[in-house]
Amino acid sequence: MVGLIVFVILIGLMLINVPIAIGTALATLGGIIAVGDLPVMVLVQRMFVGIDTFTLIAVPLFILTGRMMALGGITTDLINLSRVLVGFMRGGLAYINIVSSMFFAGITGSAASDTSSVGAILIPAMVEKGYEKDFSVAVTATSSTIGVMIPPSIPMVIYGVASGSSIGRLFLGGFVPGVMVGLFLMAVTFVLARKRNYPVEVRVPLSTAIITVIKGIPALMTILIIIVGIVSGVFTPTEAAGIAAFYSFLLGTLYYKELKLKHIPDIIVEVATTTGMVALMIATASALGWLFANQGIPQMIGNALLSITTNPVIIMLLVNLLLLFVGTWLDLSPAVIIFTPILLPIVQQIGIDPVHFGVIMVVNLAIGLFTPPVGVCLFVSCGIAGISIAKTVRAFIPFFVSMVLVLILITYIPQLVMFLPNLLMP
Repeated sequence: MVGLIVFVILIGLMLINVPIAIGTALATLGGIIAVGDLPVMVLVQRMFVGIDTFTLIAVPLFILTGRMMALGGITTDLINLSRVLVGFMRGGLAYINIVSSMFFAGITGSAASDTSSVGAILIPAMVEKGYEKDFSVAVTATSSTIGVMIPPSIPMVIYGVASGSSIGRLFLGGFVPGVMVGLFLMAVTFVLARKRNYPVEVRVPLSTAIITVIKGIPALMTILIIIVGIVSGVFTPTEAAGIAAFYSFLLGTLYYKELKLKHIPDIIVEVATTTGMVALMIATASALGWLFANQGIPQMIGNALLSITTNPVIIMLLVNLLLLFVGTWLDLSPAVIIFTPILLPIVQQIGIDPVHFGVIMVVNLAIGLFTPPVGVCLFVSCGIAGISIAKTVRAFIPFFVSMVLVLILITYIPQLVMFLPNLLMP
């Protein structure tokens, strides 16, 4: 009954456009009142406990890294590097868009940052070259979701905290699925580019290509510093985020020389604002997750599901369908906090590794980042292109199907996720 009351309140508040963090807090409060024997103050206590974790300091530090990299001139260099690698193919700007997102994913850990940074440059360029607006939006929004798969990934940090899993292993586990998504999106682009006869970009001269690759290497070192440091045990994920932020500052000020000291106050304000929103979502979602655990809701759901079937294939299919649905109406971070304690015990009973499930969950919810009604990447890219969401839906279908195929593969072939974690962090 408590769970039903909470979800009715939450969905009702979302329908009248109450911010998700506030809606989650009010829904949790409603659930606490419905229980009857819990003090209202427990809401505030559980919100505090939810963010009282050293590891979560990595979240604002990764956000800071992404902002300093974006303002430091890295976006242009990554796009130029992508142009060297794939720009010569038919539909070159679409390939550049996807590959740039894969590179950018290894720096920011945020899909929204990827959409705004890469999309602001490439969507207008694609439209000017004759690409349809809906196609340009679809490519940008779907490829931006790679930002939460390839390490560093802010949602994986949050999942690691919620589940107690190794963040280093989660980072390694997301690498192959992230690359697979990029390749599948490029396969869709290959078919559509030839069918619609999209333009071919001018091939970059060899001398210019060599210079571009060399110039782009320092930016790509960010992901190497983070992964090698964590895997080797030299520093923790939080320390890795701090080192990445310091490295991005040095890169922007000394190497690219586009990041000025006068930019720092505005960056800090922006990062603080974003962090405040994320932290509030994590806090309220943590309180809701505690309420569910207190009332035994995860066990009830697990018992109900296992009473229907114990077949791992069917259970994971149902879990994927649930998460795909959740991703369409709930933002990624609170969804991870709320549904991890509900679903993780269920999948562990059928032998699914927590790291494997964490990657499955993030990929599932990443698809929700470009599906209405709350797909943040969809909103940002449509805003850049100046097109309504309704006019882009059809263009998203082939890209959506390709990402679902990747989801199916990583769900039922665990080695795709677990190979690198087991190899480098056994």
